[in-house]
Amino acid sequence: MPRPTIGELRKLYDEELFYEEERSAAEYAYALAVRLREVGQTDEARKYARACLGLAERLPSASLDHVVSGRQSVGGVPLPDHFHDGVVRSRLADLLAD
Repeated sequence: MPRPTIGELRKLYDEELFYEEERSAAEYAYALAVRLREVGQTDEARKYARACLGLAERLPSASLDHVVSGRQSVGGVPLPDHFHDGVVRSRLADLLAD
């Protein structure tokens, strides 16, 4: 199955935000940040990295069940095994630095 385009990922991210599916939206924002970084669109990647972190900070994280990823990848981007704000900060540190 081919990787979705960045445009398709943006549409899916927007849909998840619209339906207030914050975890899924955070995962799509993570995938967008990684994919945009890969193609050299750093400013746009930073936008999605910040959005991902903001969403991840609002997600429950009190137990392992809260942070274990339900999917292995999104948009062709592997997700961390444990998806929470600390991991997002670590994995996207270059994009989150001011």
